Amino acid sequence: MLAVLDAGGSGLDAGSVGLALARRWSDAGGMVLFVDADPAGARLAERYGETARAAFSPATRGLPSLIVAREPLTLRLLAEHCYSLDNGAGSLWALFAPARTAGAGRTALWLAEKAGDLAAVHRERRVVLASSLAAGPDRLGPLLEASAAALVLAGAGSREEAETVGARCRAAGLTGPSRRRRLLAVAGPSPLDDDEIRAATGLEVAARLQVLDDEQVLRGRPGRRERRFFTALDEIVARVEAPPAAGAPSAARPEAPTVDGAHALIRGAAAS
Repeated sequence: MLAVLDAGGSGLDAGSVGLALARRWSDAGGMVLFVDADPAGARLAERYGETARAAFSPATRGLPSLIVAREPLTLRLLAEHCYSLDNGAGSLWALFAPARTAGAGRTALWLAEKAGDLAAVHRERRVVLASSLAAGPDRLGPLLEASAAALVLAGAGSREEAETVGARCRAAGLTGPSRRRRLLAVAGPSPLDDDEIRAATGLEVAARLQVLDDEQVLRGRPGRRERRFFTALDEIVARVEAPPAAGAPSAARPEAPTVDGAHALIRGAAAS
């Protein structure tokens, strides 16, 4: 699994970026499940619905309805409670959280309890989940343990800001020896090079993202001005699947693609 985590202050929403990353895999032929694990009630279903001009109700089809079902977490059950966002060569399911903070917090705790089940689902359908470093150990810890890779969204406009990100990552348990791949998407401009950012944060720089409006990220159809952002997403996809670089702060093995050839298609798109 890949956990996309907001470190705070990046100007980008982890749910929107996570959903955009999931779509890069599905557009390349992958079978993907996106899980909205944000505990703060970020209204991702509503925001995406406004962009897609469609209605998405988590209470009817989403994490709340899935919890009420009280059944083992299987692909069959997920198919009944996810929205299908297919528009490419593969398949993309989305499992949205409720909009209210109290409900989102409870569903995040439930997801943490089901972390092992999500890892089992990942063996058949790639799982991308979105959350926050501020979610706390109860909501975030089990999901991180079940994730082979974690991508943190953060700004690094100064050395001090990068060191603050590093402190938040340590508090969330993202540093030290681990099988988990620890990556950073640097949002916005930074005067620091990749090695300086890695020294300050303990994370391997996967890409540098321009800060777009949330609607542009969710729309997923890059125009000329947005092309650089979506090319950077393809770089992240390739980095998640590639072996760790020498000296990278992780001993994790790369995740195997869910569908043969999907990673090759994405890398070809990133190179073009």
